[in-house]
Amino acid sequence: RPLDAALPGAFTVKVIVEKGVTIDAGGMVGDIVYSPDGKFSGFDGMFDGTYKVDGNKICIESAVIGTSCSEYPDGKKSGDSFEMPGPQGTMTVTIR
Repeated sequence: RPLDAALPGAFTVKVIVEKGVTIDAGGMVGDIVYSPDGKFSGFDGMFDGTYKVDGNKICIESAVIGTSCSEYPDGKKSGDSFEMPGPQGTMTVTIR
């Protein structure tokens, strides 16, 4: 599904897919990289899988962490950090 610039968060998702993110989840810090073919890998290969973009959400599917969708705030760009709820509590996301 094409990214719809009219949807809040869609720009942020586009930048995240292009640049990747660094996540700090309770002191466990790692990068997540998204490839154009719908695959992702994270934390130096600790987990990987597939992803789909749905407006302002990125939904991932991985054998290690299951299926999860995250909704992203609007207007974020490379270098921005923001807080998001995660499976182990609040995590800090920084767009690379």
